[in-house]
Amino acid sequence: MTDDGSTRLAGRIATGASAAVRLAVDLVVITLWTAFLTLLFLETAWPRWGFYALLVGGVAIYVTVTAAWIRVDDA
Repeated sequence: MTDDGSTRLAGRIATGASAAVRLAVDLVVITLWTAFLTLLFLETAWPRWGFYALLVGGVAIYVTVTAAWIRVDDA
């Protein structure tokens, strides 16, 4: 394998690892947000539409904020 090939392979592995970590973090954050809202709304007996509005709104805000964190490689 040439240096160029090994560099390319290392880049692909790093990209895959970065994507896996980001996916895991996203999964944990969304799960915690959902669990928090579920417990809050079960405890307070607030309306179901409010739960779904906050759930979707919270996920939308999270996606909007974290979308700017994507690394752009200079190719």
